[in-house]
Amino acid sequence: MESPDQKGSVQLKNILLATDFSLASEVALPHALQIARQYHSTLYIAHVVCADVLDLIAPERLPTIRQEAQQFAQQNMEHLLSAARQAGVSCQSLTGEGVVWDVLQDMIRKNAIDLIVLGTHGRRGLGKLLLGSVAEEVFRLAPCPVLTVGPKTLAMRSRDVELSHVLYPLEFMPDPNTGATYATSLAQEYHARLTLLKVFEQKLPSVEIEAAVEEPVRHWMDDHVPIGSDLRKRTCFEAGFGAPAEAILKFAAEHGVDLIVLGVQRLDPVIATRLPKSDTAYEVVRNATCPVLTVR
Repeated sequence: MESPDQKGSVQLKNILLATDFSLASEVALPHALQIARQYHSTLYIAHVVCADVLDLIAPERLPTIRQEAQQFAQQNMEHLLSAARQAGVSCQSLTGEGVVWDVLQDMIRKNAIDLIVLGTHGRRGLGKLLLGSVAEEVFRLAPCPVLTVGPKTLAMRSRDVELSHVLYPLEFMPDPNTGATYATSLAQEYHARLTLLKVFEQKLPSVEIEAAVEEPVRHWMDDHVPIGSDLRKRTCFEAGFGAPAEAILKFAAEHGVDLIVLGVQRLDPVIATRLPKSDTAYEVVRNATCPVLTVR
C-alpha cells in the first residue's frame, strides 16, 4: 500500500519525444527537456520514416530516397541531441521505418516509456498534427500519458518554459482517475499552484456550489495530497460553467495556466479510433493555449 508521503508522486524514468523535425516538434523540445531535467529522466528522441511515403516512390529511386531520408534524419537528430546534452539531459536517438504508429508502439514498449511528448501543427484538426493521422493514434491509443504541445501554445509562449500553475478539471468526486496523481506530482515537483476545476452545465448560486463540492473536495485533498504537504496551501477550487471543453479552455487562457492535466477514459483501440472529433479531451488538446497532459 502507498504510504502518505508517496501520494501524488510519479516516476518518469523514460520520456519519448516523437519528432518529424518540423517547427511544431522543435517547440515541443523545451517542454520535453524541462520535464526530463526535473525528473532526471532519459529522453528518447524518435523519428520514423513513413512507409506510406516510400510506397509512392518508383522502385528504382528507393535506394537513393532511403539514403537521403537517413541523412536528413541523422543531421536533424544530431541538432536535437546536442540541445538535450547542453541542457544536461541524458538522451538517445531512436529511428525506424514503416507504419509510423506501429514503429512508435514498438519503441514505447521496448524502452519502457513513461511519457510521450508531441508537437502539433494544428492543421485540419488533430488528424494532421504531427505525422499525418499518427498524432491522433498516439493521442488516443498510447499506453502511457501524452503531453501535447499545440499550435496555440506556440503563439502564446516563448522558448522559456515555466510551470507555475497546473489546472486539473474534476469530472467525478470521489475521483478515481490516475490523472490526479500526475497533477499533484507535477505541482509538487515544480512548487506550482494547483487549481481543481469543476464544470457545471449552468450557472449556479455560490451557496449551491459550495454545498455540492466543499466536502468532496476536502476528501479529494485527503486522497491525493499528503497531510502536511505545502501543496495543500497552493491548491484551490474553482467552478466553471457551460460546455466542459469551453469552460476549461476559458479558465486556462484567463488565468495563465501553464499545464492542463486531463484524465481520460482508457478505451479499446477500435473504439478509441472512432471517437467523435468533438469530445472534450480532443477539443482541449486542439485549442489549449498551454500544453495538455492526457492520462488514461
